[in-house]
Amino acid sequence: MAQSLMEQEILQSAAVLAAQADNTAISDMAAKLAAEPPALWLTVARGTSDHAAEYLSYWLMRYCGIPALSVPLSLNTIYQSSWQLEKAQLLAISQSGGSQDLLESVKNMRRAKDVRSLALVNVIDSPLAHACEHAIDIGAGKEKSVAATKSFIATLGAGLRLLSPLLKDKDLDVAIAALPEKIRQAEALDWSKALDSLQDISRLYVVGRGAGMSIAKEAALKFKETCLVQGEGFSGAEVQHGPMALMNKEQVALFLAPPDETQAGLLETAARFRQMGAKVLVAADDSVAERDLPLIDAGHPALQGLCSIQSFYRMVEKLSKVRGINTDNPPNLQKVTSTQ
Repeated sequence: MAQSLMEQEILQSAAVLAAQADNTAISDMAAKLAAEPPALWLTVARGTSDHAAEYLSYWLMRYCGIPALSVPLSLNTIYQSSWQLEKAQLLAISQSGGSQDLLESVKNMRRAKDVRSLALVNVIDSPLAHACEHAIDIGAGKEKSVAATKSFIATLGAGLRLLSPLLKDKDLDVAIAALPEKIRQAEALDWSKALDSLQDISRLYVVGRGAGMSIAKEAALKFKETCLVQGEGFSGAEVQHGPMALMNKEQVALFLAPPDETQAGLLETAARFRQMGAKVLVAADDSVAERDLPLIDAGHPALQGLCSIQSFYRMVEKLSKVRGINTDNPPNLQKVTSTQ
């Protein structure tokens, strides 16, 4: 079977990450941020880009204790709210850099006193890049498939390089250097069991925890985009509240349980779901005997999400084909969406 554009782009991710090592715009901006650390981070993004923003925000808060949160765009586009953002860093993330709602949000928030602004984009000559004080090209190259994959991984790679001096973790620097090879290992893992289990489903939960919550959301979105499956991303804690009411033998759940402090709780919840009759797939590393799908150890907790989603991307692209869906041109979607 011929490679889809999505598959081609997934397999370009490792090379994109390797090339970021030579991107002086990233290293220069990283040094600037470390010299003048913001007191607050605010992100503006949608969809896959917002999942990337959430992932990066998690590590800022975990390692630096700096508040970081996603701004509801309607505060800017509909309500034109006024902002007090002294010493705050605004981070706008977009693959195209052409989304009107992001552009309006940046322009509105930059009216605040002493706010700094930075765009992470895949098109450096774009309206969003020009609207920000600084802009960084994530270097993913042209992405033609509607479902964003390599640009998501490139955004996380560039973002973590950008934040690394702030996080003050030398182990992270070493692990980032080895990340391209880890991504290649992740994309080579065998997730064929998921194809057999998921080819006829119509809905499922994707469950993660901690930084993995944003990865679960991204996976759930890709189920919608590429497989026409109603995927919902939940934290391993939140899913034990209201969503438990739907737990029965018809329910399907994919648990992303990487080797970190969240793993034990996720495995416990997965076992509970199985006892309730649900169809459960657990993705975990070699230390988990009861896993269904393999995950590699990324070498650093902050990089685990990139490797986990790369393994998932390979699987979901194949699942789309098995379900007879045009992976690159799913119904009712376009690459750039204009919203308010």
